[in-house]
Amino acid sequence: MPLHPKPNISATKTKHIYTLLRDRLFQGLYTSGSRLPSTRDLASEFGVSRALIVEVYEQLIAEGYLEGRQGSGTYVVDLGRRNSFSTQSHVSEAFESSKSAEYPNRFDGIDFRPSFPALEHIPRKKWKETALGVYESAHSWDFGYDDPAGNIELRTSICQLLLHTKGIQCAPSQVIVTAGATQAIALLCKLLLKPNDAIVTEDPTATFIHYIFASTGANIIPVTVDDHGLNVDNLPTHLHPKCIFVTPSHQFPFGSILSIGRRLQLLDYARQTGCYIIEDDYDSEFRYAGMPLHALRELDSERVIYVGTFSKNMFPALRLGYMVVPHELVSPLLQLKRVTDMHCPTLSQVILARFIASHHLERHISHMKRIYGKRRNRLIASLSETFGNQVKISGDAAGLHLIAELCGHRFDSLLTSQLEERNIKIYPAEKYSIVKGKFEDRLIMGFGNVTEPQIDQGIKTIAEILRS
Repeated sequence: MPLHPKPNISATKTKHIYTLLRDRLFQGLYTSGSRLPSTRDLASEFGVSRALIVEVYEQLIAEGYLEGRQGSGTYVVDLGRRNSFSTQSHVSEAFESSKSAEYPNRFDGIDFRPSFPALEHIPRKKWKETALGVYESAHSWDFGYDDPAGNIELRTSICQLLLHTKGIQCAPSQVIVTAGATQAIALLCKLLLKPNDAIVTEDPTATFIHYIFASTGANIIPVTVDDHGLNVDNLPTHLHPKCIFVTPSHQFPFGSILSIGRRLQLLDYARQTGCYIIEDDYDSEFRYAGMPLHALRELDSERVIYVGTFSKNMFPALRLGYMVVPHELVSPLLQLKRVTDMHCPTLSQVILARFIASHHLERHISHMKRIYGKRRNRLIASLSETFGNQVKISGDAAGLHLIAELCGHRFDSLLTSQLEERNIKIYPAEKYSIVKGKFEDRLIMGFGNVTEPQIDQGIKTIAEILRS
């Protein structure tokens, strides 16, 4: 392997050096437990700034490849089995009626709803301009039926977007456009599960996800999460699940990142049992330090089904999401999609494709990261100023929510009702847990669709109710 990175026009220096170092780790050129060169030495070797190397090291530490030891340096983590893993996906062709906490009624007060975007910052003007252009140039056949997989222009744009932002290589023929991530997961469950089949899911998890799994009659096996994501060591050994549902880049709702060691273990398990992994990547583009995390699917395109959505980075009413599936699942999923709703609205897909191609989405995400970053910082500061060392904050590295753990307090239905009477809506972590009774002192606090003054007022009111 070359010591110096080759020029790569399509990638930034940071991404290229990140990939180079990660490949060295996979190939064993930096052995487990060994100390890496200093950032100064590596910067000199590559001819780049030390700050760039620091950023790459921090990214690799966040993903679990490395660990920093204060005063000692940066060391390689034991990744276990890795010889069978490749970081490049093979592309065989060129681009071608239950209410839940996620669906409350409209609330006019201060709503700390998790993983919900700022509706007042929707890019209406650019979206309108793009839509007018699409309608003015539309052919008559654009008003007829389209491919159940989705409009080819959008599927191609999604492939290019994923390659640019997530390192995912895929062909448009592997992409199926859906009515949000919800439909994608529902279709996958309908295909992969029948009554009494086993499915593994993270605990806690999104309420609507649990409803989808339960509707199939499958045997739901909850596996706890911790600061490093899904506890892979607790996966069942007495049976073979048909699929495993994970949110590896930003666990919902606890916000942890599935470490690289556990990612490799999980893929090993999937290969040994023959199950599929459903990777829900719902909001990881809003990351507040370093580059966006790479997807689990990048490590195995045959066992991982990648699900994405435009509900967080655009707006929920758009109702467009997608899944990137192994070739063997394309045909049966398209049959299900065809008999479900034929296809998603064509013109909305074309508008989104042009919006992406014009780099409006990229600029919108960049703009929103700054807004969400300020709101996140305000929420952390307000919690810390109000509760001091009584509060423990976690899960705030990415996304649109964080976790506030308040020892000695119990967020039950009575407290929730008292706060709603004061026009404050909160989301106790217990609402999202499958095995109850473990997270009664934690709140999942969204900061996406609340202003900084609302954050301060909301935290002040929560403190008043708790103290009374």
